[in-house]
Amino acid sequence: MSLDTAPPSEMHGGTPAHHEAPEVVDARQRLGLWLFIGADVVTVGALLFTYLYLRGVDTSGHWNSLLGYRGSLHSYEYWDNAANNGTLKNPTLIYPGWLSSGMQWLVSALTVVSAGVIWQAEKTLRATKNAKSFSSMAIFAMILALVGVVVSAVLLSDIPQVFVAANDSLTMSYTAYDSAMMAIVGSTLGHLVILAFLGLGLAIRSVRGAITGDRWFQARLVRIFWVWVAVSSIVSTLITTTITSVH
Repeated sequence: MSLDTAPPSEMHGGTPAHHEAPEVVDARQRLGLWLFIGADVVTVGALLFTYLYLRGVDTSGHWNSLLGYRGSLHSYEYWDNAANNGTLKNPTLIYPGWLSSGMQWLVSALTVVSAGVIWQAEKTLRATKNAKSFSSMAIFAMILALVGVVVSAVLLSDIPQVFVAANDSLTMSYTAYDSAMMAIVGSTLGHLVILAFLGLGLAIRSVRGAITGDRWFQARLVRIFWVWVAVSSIVSTLITTTITSVH
């Protein structure tokens, strides 16, 4: 081999470039994915434990009630001015209520259906070698995830505030339930954004020929993570819609 055509490693006295078998690379990537999912399990578990713990202790009866004023009636500036001018009436115990169970289950349904679409897309790709069909199904799964993002954002915006005036402190506050739900719904929204990004990535890579009927390993990695997110969504929604009241 001439100097002009030799690989850089050989030109500098090194050994010829070595490429690992796809199976070896896939095994290493799957290990990394399972470690990532394991860490995610701990995070989701911590959020659900916090939810159940706050409900269990119900500190000062603030699990789903606060002594104050319904924040949705006026802006913070209005309440602040009223407090400073001494025109605030006596505070009452505010019960904001629970977030919509229907919307929570809608997010879970969208996640589960999108996971099913990705799983079917991978299965079809491996069976028929049809990368074009895989790309279309990945786009469809991405759209479902994006709809879930929108619904989750609406849920977050529906979390009510309570204006609390106590000990010279004027704040828009949340009950313990609403604070816990803000973290859980926010986590769900973040996962759905990741899924939408992965769905778009699968579609682009399949169009470019990086994912084919013979090279489907990355599709399987995404499918595994997608299914985990769907399972965690079901578990979270089951807990937050059935375990609410203290008594």
